[in-house]
Amino acid sequence: MDVGSVVNQSLIGMQKSQSSMLQSAQQIAQAGTTQRDNPVANDVVAPLINIKAQSQVFDSSARVIKAADETIGTLLDVKA
Repeated sequence: MDVGSVVNQSLIGMQKSQSSMLQSAQQIAQAGTTQRDNPVANDVVAPLINIKAQSQVFDSSARVIKAADETIGTLLDVKA
């Protein structure tokens, strides 16, 4: 597996994570505007947990990109 494909997969992971966090944020925002007697519509726990989990996925993907960047930098230093 080359560094380019690792970076691409990490970027895809970050984009999916961001999309999932946005969807959860919309669910949380809508929870306050739905019927108050509908407990399923007012449930914000699952979206909050998802935001936290996706935040960790996003951070992990960013760390992979940083490691790939450092690896490329090290390889360029060795080559020079």
